[in-house]
Amino acid sequence: MERREFLSRAFASVMGLGLGWPAWGRAQAIYPEPGLKIPERPSFFFAQVKYGNSLDWNPYHTAARSFMEVLIRRTSIPASTDRVDIKLADPRIFHYPFLYLTGAREFKPFSNSAIENIKRFLNYGGFLLVDDALALPGGGFEGSFQREVSRIFPGKTMSRLPDDHTVYQSYYLIDWVVGRKAVRPYLLGMDQEDRTVLIYCPNDLGGAWAKDSFGTWINRVEPGGQRQREMAIRLGINIMLYALTVNYKKDLIHVPFISERRRRRP
Repeated sequence: MERREFLSRAFASVMGLGLGWPAWGRAQAIYPEPGLKIPERPSFFFAQVKYGNSLDWNPYHTAARSFMEVLIRRTSIPASTDRVDIKLADPRIFHYPFLYLTGAREFKPFSNSAIENIKRFLNYGGFLLVDDALALPGGGFEGSFQREVSRIFPGKTMSRLPDDHTVYQSYYLIDWVVGRKAVRPYLLGMDQEDRTVLIYCPNDLGGAWAKDSFGTWINRVEPGGQRQREMAIRLGINIMLYALTVNYKKDLIHVPFISERRRRRP
């Protein structure tokens, strides 16, 4: 699939055209919130990367569903609440414009076929969100992923996203970058030409999103409590919208509106 086709399909998903991307993989054993209107034919899915064993790749098995329920309520994206679990070497990653990779500990190197596949995925228009569930700078997960970055992008390193990056404006105006923790006040990323193809969050977004089967938040968020959790949810929505629409908010028609909203904020 060419990058243009990939991005056009992703944008169509945001606009609600329902192109019917396949939903394969297991659904989580958790019920949706009462009254939540899940699209009959969803065209966007939360695809999570499988690697190692379940303790490696799946620290919060309800985080995706909890987050997607919020995404459905707050946006017009025709999304599914069923998570797709997929390995990086699987060619079917090209069915999904958004991939999520998380973990809380050191992990073994990916296979060469996985590295080559994710390279093509990112070059063709795909997007990868990496979420450090340990939320420990310099910890095992971060070190392992930095090693994989050097294989995916030889000679390059992730850099801090600037404060005016589109991801901070794609839906909400974000000025506080947090997750379950607030260890670093920024996101790291890797750019390809004019788009960011990979974002690394050091603050554990998934830990702030996850609920139990009764709809109760699983983890405390520190130090900011529920306001911090709300900001973690908003940041997740912004990242999702960026993955689907890239830099449309940088179009000149949006600049005055965004500047005015920033000026009027207390």
